[in-house]
Amino acid sequence: MKGIFLNRDLKYVLFILSLTISYGLLFVIWEFLDVPFSGFTDFLIIALQWVVITSASFPLFLLLGINRYVFFVSFPAIVLLSGIFAYFRYSLHITLTPMLIDLIVVNDAGFGMDFMTWKLFLFILIALVYSLFAVYWRCSKIRVKRWELFVVVSLCLLFVFHGIGRLSGSVSRRMPTSFFYVLKDYMSQRQSQGMRIDFKENTYCDVDTLTAIVVLGESLRADHLQMNGYKRNTTPLLASNAQVCSFPYVYTEEVFTHTSLPVILTRADSISDKRAQIERSFISLFRKTGFRTSWLASQEPVDTYSDFMHEADTLIYANEGKNVYMFDKWLDGALLPSYLKELEGTNPRKLIVLHTIGSHWWYNSHFEKEVFFPVLRSKNVSSSTQEAIINSYDNTILYTDWFLYQLIEKLKNKPAILIYLSDHGESLGENGKYLHAEDNEPLHYPACFVWYSSEYENLFPRKVEAMKRNAAKHVTTSFMFHSILDASSITSVYLDEEQSIFR
Repeated sequence: MKGIFLNRDLKYVLFILSLTISYGLLFVIWEFLDVPFSGFTDFLIIALQWVVITSASFPLFLLLGINRYVFFVSFPAIVLLSGIFAYFRYSLHITLTPMLIDLIVVNDAGFGMDFMTWKLFLFILIALVYSLFAVYWRCSKIRVKRWELFVVVSLCLLFVFHGIGRLSGSVSRRMPTSFFYVLKDYMSQRQSQGMRIDFKENTYCDVDTLTAIVVLGESLRADHLQMNGYKRNTTPLLASNAQVCSFPYVYTEEVFTHTSLPVILTRADSISDKRAQIERSFISLFRKTGFRTSWLASQEPVDTYSDFMHEADTLIYANEGKNVYMFDKWLDGALLPSYLKELEGTNPRKLIVLHTIGSHWWYNSHFEKEVFFPVLRSKNVSSSTQEAIINSYDNTILYTDWFLYQLIEKLKNKPAILIYLSDHGESLGENGKYLHAEDNEPLHYPACFVWYSSEYENLFPRKVEAMKRNAAKHVTTSFMFHSILDASSITSVYLDEEQSIFR
């Protein structure tokens, strides 16, 4: 009798193992086909990553399969979703993100009709056949005796895959667990909205017509800008514009996007750093003074700054199905149509915040032309030369130069001010470090510059003159809150003039 039970339990384990492998081959594999690699070693690393991510679904299926009725409901639902998003990854180069959920929620049912193709139905059909066969086999061929043991084993394995730092991060962004984690992130971001302290005191603006633009850059370091003395022509368009004033000595204490943006957008500084967690941003003050406010996002939101995005009158996503585990093109140029539409709005006072992907890793995704080469051919830094890393990084800056030039060209005949500030810099081999996974000196010096139109200078000559004088000073990223208010002629008790670069 004991041998029968062992055979039953072994048969169940083999059944779940076969489900895991086939699930990985049918669905998970689509999340790895676009990963760039160079050489056999890189290929083996990618294959190992696929094995790890696929293995992470084993304890989930092991737990769900213990009870046939739970399995009957849950497994087909998971597989059907996996089939749909495998198709999206293959055909549309998008995946599930909080931005995509938000887009689905705010659109009507007709929104999804554009995606209905025979290929999608083929993916769905494969998912249905696969899941129904699995359900049939589980219900008719499998008997589980020692279910308590399988519960303990599956929970322990789930903790291993989901409780260990970097492993947990990779697993949570891949199917099937991404369905849970992305929805969790979306709900967390929704729940946090409106929880921050609002500004109560009176605020007003004494100009009738003004366009204020804030561009939040990504991973762009000051010393790689041509206009800051860099040896390469990385910003030819901006460097040739006499109305661009660079600030090469901006310092940020925070070197990750999720911690640096709250400091940039709020009154937080070294003395009152808690404001980054509890107060609203300058967007709310612009709204109170009658500005039409917009947030145009090329990056997916995280809970530390998603509530700032929802302070704006309009929130528009571009690249809404992209995340850092994708390697096809992810360009800030996708923001331009929405930017032009916002500029055409009838309100004479506008604030537009653009959150760009800029120079984030994987660099090759964020530029179109290879001006500096050779460029990266593998996503593994260790498999790449420093020359290729820097070339690809500098190509992203050239693309950013072009993108910012497009923004400025549409503002030339308006009273307008544009402030660009990157969230942090990037390590490019200094002290043996790369990207911004570890703290390093270059991370603390983000690129920053101000552009102003001729009409703006005519309106505020003293502000422009003061801004130019301050360009050589050492400032921190906390200048943004006070400076954008001051530049927009907004009067408020929350404005600290000593922190404004326009004074």
